Amino acid sequence: MKRTYMFFRMTFLFSFFLLAVNAWGAPYISFSSDRTGQSDIYIIDTNGKNLRNLTNHPAPDGGAAAWAPDGRSFAFVSDRDENNEIYIKTFNVAQARRLTNHPELDYAPAWSPDGNWIAFVSKRTGEFHIYKIDINGKNLKRLTYQGKDNHNPAWSPDGQSIAFHSIGNDGFGIYVMDADGKNSRQIINPRHVGGSPRSPAWSPDGKQIACQVPNNDGNGIYIMDTDGQNARCISPLGTFSYNPAWSPDGKWIAYQAYDAGIANPWGNPDAVRHIFIVSVEGGEPRQITHHPRQNGSPAWVPESPFSVSPTVDTQTTLWGWLKQAERMTQ
Repeated sequence: MKRTYMFFRMTFLFSFFLLAVNAWGAPYISFSSDRTGQSDIYIIDTNGKNLRNLTNHPAPDGGAAAWAPDGRSFAFVSDRDENNEIYIKTFNVAQARRLTNHPELDYAPAWSPDGNWIAFVSKRTGEFHIYKIDINGKNLKRLTYQGKDNHNPAWSPDGQSIAFHSIGNDGFGIYVMDADGKNSRQIINPRHVGGSPRSPAWSPDGKQIACQVPNNDGNGIYIMDTDGQNARCISPLGTFSYNPAWSPDGKWIAYQAYDAGIANPWGNPDAVRHIFIVSVEGGEPRQITHHPRQNGSPAWVPESPFSVSPTVDTQTTLWGWLKQAERMTQ
């Protein structure tokens, strides 16, 4: 009887926790920071609390973490083998696994919605092109062949397309191609937004794109339809804001920005980047990080591990996930 009571009590508490999590959409954001003197991937909740170092390796680990759909693994960039490669870290596995192995630069991983592929950028031909590889490090396929600067691949929510930014005749624009690299076409150009759009991020419903765009006052985070129409800036004017990431519930954008009042952050030793969250409707952003070092490349941690029925197994998985985050050392 006592065991049955404890089971229902834990189930109730777990259900209450799930409701709290779902009310906020996704409660955690990952980002890169050099706050210890080297770059690592961290995780923090949306209130700016419960910071954890997820990589904690002597070599620099940086860029945006690309999360698996189930939220239990993430891909990231590291030069721990003395060359920038893409690695995969699983929560219940101590060591990260190297996914790519090439002497040229590999970076900007993006995990496909079906969980089977990682798209990334590589300079292995001497120019920046987009590739994809399966999560076991096999079946490498080059996806782009035109242009010399193709960056920041982003899978559409249905997994059928990949958006990226590339340089064209009128500057950087946002392009989209099929997941196999076919039918590449420009969807957003500088005329749509008054500047060269970069770093695309799909809305969860696939109807909008967020991206960064230089403007007269700095660099802004813009949201627009996938044909470039109805563009609007949601970050404060007069700031240098970059790398938008859409929350799974579609209500928030996380991004990195330099402190307000910095006229030109490049080469400025006093310029510090922080992570912010802003509503897609606009308004006052919420600052998430406060450490006086460089914090950037935000990514929302999928809510999938939390949005499950409260069974004994899922309770064990959740509490184990949270406990594992405290123990990560590699």
